[in-house]
Amino acid sequence: MASSSSPRRRRRRAVRSSVQRVTLMVADEATFRQLSAAYASFVWSPDQHSEYLDVHDDAIEKSRRDGAVVLVGRFEHADFVDFCAEAGLAPDSAASRSAYAVRAGASAEVKEWDGSARDLLLSASLLDSVGTRAEEAIAAAQQVVEELTDLMLSAPPGPGSVTVTVSAPGDEVTTVLFPWELAGDEMQVSRPFELLFTAVAAGVVNGGGLIVRIRTGVDLRGGVAQTRVLGWRLGDHDAAEISDAELFNAFCTDATTGDLLPPEYGTVYGRGA
Repeated sequence: MASSSSPRRRRRRAVRSSVQRVTLMVADEATFRQLSAAYASFVWSPDQHSEYLDVHDDAIEKSRRDGAVVLVGRFEHADFVDFCAEAGLAPDSAASRSAYAVRAGASAEVKEWDGSARDLLLSASLLDSVGTRAEEAIAAAQQVVEELTDLMLSAPPGPGSVTVTVSAPGDEVTTVLFPWELAGDEMQVSRPFELLFTAVAAGVVNGGGLIVRIRTGVDLRGGVAQTRVLGWRLGDHDAAEISDAELFNAFCTDATTGDLLPPEYGTVYGRGA
């Protein structure tokens, strides 16, 4: 029995690995609520966007484990309506949405993605914010990320992180945390590098900041590993390093009262000793 089922399982795995699956995600809550209100065939309630993303992330991960090639993209409602009108399809139909996904799978609108669907949507949203200045932003971001990568790879073994903040119209700020772990010469990351790249690209266009935490290689009392904090301002298609004094003031001053705060134990602010 075991010998007869083993080839069958191998054939099934081979079939699954040759399958290309396309998932189009509704990126923003406003569009999600619009679809929920407009289409009876859209089975999600208006307040379930977060649950919707969780379910799709789980499904994407399961498909990857099954060996399928998963292509992920954004569901663009206006484009979907135009597609249905041209194809003579009813918009309020799961089959029409599937046909739209098939069309997207044959175009450059979707991509194979290593991270979560949330990360893909965040990356796409950040890239959208770059607007028409994409070429300049990408060139500037390339230089910044190359310097970051050199810094990360030259750090002593252990965990580190990059935090990128990107300004938006009004008071809205997008924060992207990119943790990593350096083991020997190998860097282990839990989020795609493309997300870090698009966050930096959006920051150099829209303004923002970048904070890096790396190990110094010094172990303090109690087994605490000393950490160095470095920072850069982003904007005007450039990154300007923040001075040691400015970093210290930013981290060791109460934002409300202006009172000085004790520095975090084991933390060095800037490149000084």
